[in-house]
Amino acid sequence: MKFIIWLLLAAAATALEPVTLPLVVGTLKTRDGKIFEGAKITGHDAVGVKIIHSGGVARVEFDRLPKELAERFPHDQAAAKEQLDKEAKREAAHDRAVDKVRDEKKTPAGEADDDTADTDDTAVEGEPELQGDAAVKIASLNAYISRLEAGINKANETILDANEKAAKYELTATTQVRYRDGDYNTRTESVVNGSRLTRAAFQRKRAKREEEKIAQAQRLIANARAQIAALQDQTGQ
Repeated sequence: MKFIIWLLLAAAATALEPVTLPLVVGTLKTRDGKIFEGAKITGHDAVGVKIIHSGGVARVEFDRLPKELAERFPHDQAAAKEQLDKEAKREAAHDRAVDKVRDEKKTPAGEADDDTADTDDTAVEGEPELQGDAAVKIASLNAYISRLEAGINKANETILDANEKAAKYELTATTQVRYRDGDYNTRTESVVNGSRLTRAAFQRKRAKREEEKIAQAQRLIANARAQIAALQDQTGQ
């Protein structure tokens, strides 16, 4: 009996033994199926562990860690909820400051300058002024079409980037936090990060702007090709 008690105490002591950081994990697969290669835990807070991995850095919440790994770190659900609330407030304050700067940078037409977060959005080039004979005009129009097509390719890349960012913000905007109430009952509460939803909306708007630019560029290409056809008819080409 004494031997069994000793084993239980030894196991408890091992479970509570502090983790030496950094802790090399290697391949870390979370409970929701995400895989981090070359993972190394460098720290932790009330919400989860901070890791460096082959793709960059991340914070993995305790309830997403494998159970045996999560149990090696002391954590408290009430403290996690409090920290998430503070982080949401800080992000909201940051976004309000960004919005204030954006409002101060409004253009004369009253449109806010939306390049605060992303500066790769570009305007669609207007139709060129055609000069010279028909051959010169055709060459100018073909070069113009090439520039518009390059702009369409860039816009498609921006749309992909914006939608990926929006999906990421939307996916992480709501966190489920478990805590104990005053009667020591376990409760689960959804904590919504409003600033992440705002960022997601901005990225969706950014993608929409690029879609509109592609449609505009396609109309301009069609007009340019019609002009080329007309010039070719005039010259008998």
